[in-house]
Amino acid sequence: MLSRRSFLHHIAAGAAASFVATPMLDQTLHAQTNGLRYLATAKNMFFGAATTEDRLRTDLSYRQAVLNECGILTAEYEMKWDRLRPTASTYNFVDSDYIVNFARQNGMLVHGHTLCWHRALPSWFSGTVNRNNAEQFLRDHIKAVVGRYKGQVYSWDVVNEVIQPSDNTPNKLRNSPWYQFLGENYIEIAFRAAAEADSAALLVYNEYDVEFDDTARTDAILSLLKRLQAKRVPIHALGIQAHIRSADAQKFSATMSTFRKFLNDVAALGLKIIITEFDCDDRSLPSNTQQRDEGVAKMYGDYCSVVMNNPAVIGFITWGISDKYTNLNTTAARTDRQPQRPLPLDSAMQRKSAWYALEWWFLNTSTRPRLITGLAEYSPLKTLECAPNPASSQTVLRFQVERAVHLRLSLVDAIGREIAELGDELFAEGEHQRMVDLANVAQGVYWCVLHSATDRSTVQIAVQR
Repeated sequence: MLSRRSFLHHIAAGAAASFVATPMLDQTLHAQTNGLRYLATAKNMFFGAATTEDRLRTDLSYRQAVLNECGILTAEYEMKWDRLRPTASTYNFVDSDYIVNFARQNGMLVHGHTLCWHRALPSWFSGTVNRNNAEQFLRDHIKAVVGRYKGQVYSWDVVNEVIQPSDNTPNKLRNSPWYQFLGENYIEIAFRAAAEADSAALLVYNEYDVEFDDTARTDAILSLLKRLQAKRVPIHALGIQAHIRSADAQKFSATMSTFRKFLNDVAALGLKIIITEFDCDDRSLPSNTQQRDEGVAKMYGDYCSVVMNNPAVIGFITWGISDKYTNLNTTAARTDRQPQRPLPLDSAMQRKSAWYALEWWFLNTSTRPRLITGLAEYSPLKTLECAPNPASSQTVLRFQVERAVHLRLSLVDAIGREIAELGDELFAEGEHQRMVDLANVAQGVYWCVLHSATDRSTVQIAVQR
């Protein structure tokens, strides 16, 4: 599973009176490290949210909230076919690159969404893809996308929403374009292509509506998982979207035991479980803000009472982090014209009752076993410390790794903007050092961040003149 080391505090004394580097004040540091990402990490879990590149680029307060709360990011739109494939023969990775680089520079993981789906297909798809070439298109797409982000994306929604009992197909599969072209085999093709492109990534089948007493649906999901495992298809986890509604509060309470059994059945297959798209539609709740927030928080708590008690659940991702950007205002607008409040933070980036419900469950759930994947069998990072040079503004960063590993070392400011890249390479086992010259760095607080695909160490320096 994921592991991030506690922050180290150092004093780096500069030359004469012109430069002094000191630790960050505890009060400010607390504001950076008491977010849900750190509570989750303490239990060998992860917490994060879906986001978009334009929000990260343009909304400073939102970006700071993401940095504070999220240890993993999902690209809300940027990795879907219609955004990546302007034509049948070209790709546009500009926006998805931004999200992956932002996560990388700030010690976050990335959850890729999604490689194969019946929706968000580009306009050229229907006139170009057919039975004869569909497999090649699917393989080539996955090879290009997963290959581009090899070692940078922790997990992928490989196939999304493949069960639909009302379509009346064998095995209750959705009668999607992929199914029409390739039959059930397209699911196996997608997983094998993803594993070939990045053998270290966690491969996920993502699905919705598993919380209630719809055994036709959940039985079909379990049957599919068993068929894939029987064929030794590389699948590691089930993703549960969890777009829940306050209107379903009583229904959910009545079916908790059924949902709990479904999770246990998935876990019994040796699969991990990720809550991938959580939010709570509040349309059935009163206009009063406090009452609505309490009702939403209760739904969060009830849901977590099931999922957080299952050790196979390794991560919790909300579909957005702030009410300011929830898509429910478009897809499920309230009749009183009040904005929806479905997420942990309000539109001003302040924590709500839903945030505190998640906090409680991360604090009180059990610690998960370390997840063993191709990314890392154990943390390669052992130490990170700085040794100031009394005669200059230079500070030497020293670190030790226990095995050869690709690491990125960078200097970022307090809001996560990269100031300098100090190293991005394969480091051999042993001790290493890098020099950072702070002479031309403006007064303020900076972080030196060292991280691999699964681990992160940070040392903070406050530059004073």
